[in-house]
Amino acid sequence: MTSPATLIGSCHCGKVCYAVHGTIVSVVNCHCGLCRSLSGAAFTSYVVVREADFHVEQGQESIARYAATQKAAKHFCVACGTPIFNTNPIEYPSLAMIYLGTASATAELTPKVNVYFESMLPWAGKVEGIKSFSQAVVRGP
Repeated sequence: MTSPATLIGSCHCGKVCYAVHGTIVSVVNCHCGLCRSLSGAAFTSYVVVREADFHVEQGQESIARYAATQKAAKHFCVACGTPIFNTNPIEYPSLAMIYLGTASATAELTPKVNVYFESMLPWAGKVEGIKSFSQAVVRGP
């Protein structure tokens, strides 16, 4: 996997900033129901890194932890609500799953795999075929 010398990112309001000094383990799209409910999206894209390489550089006091299950925890900014990363020490020991949208290098971090594919919403793999606009356009039926 490609590894920038340093991957940096932050929450929406900028109170929490992080850096990754090390190899990116993977970039994945997760389609499980838990990730959908924690993100409010059809699926979640993550940059998977070693916890030892992941450092909160600013705003540690602004990070809240939510125990989503007995195994998994979501960490997010208390000021703006941005999900920053998830951990699951039982199934994925010593790894952090950083929400791709918080990374500054999102264009270079292309997901290479879909996980929990059986839970993928039927339309999720067909988004390239729908109408696309350069800005928000909302119209009723």
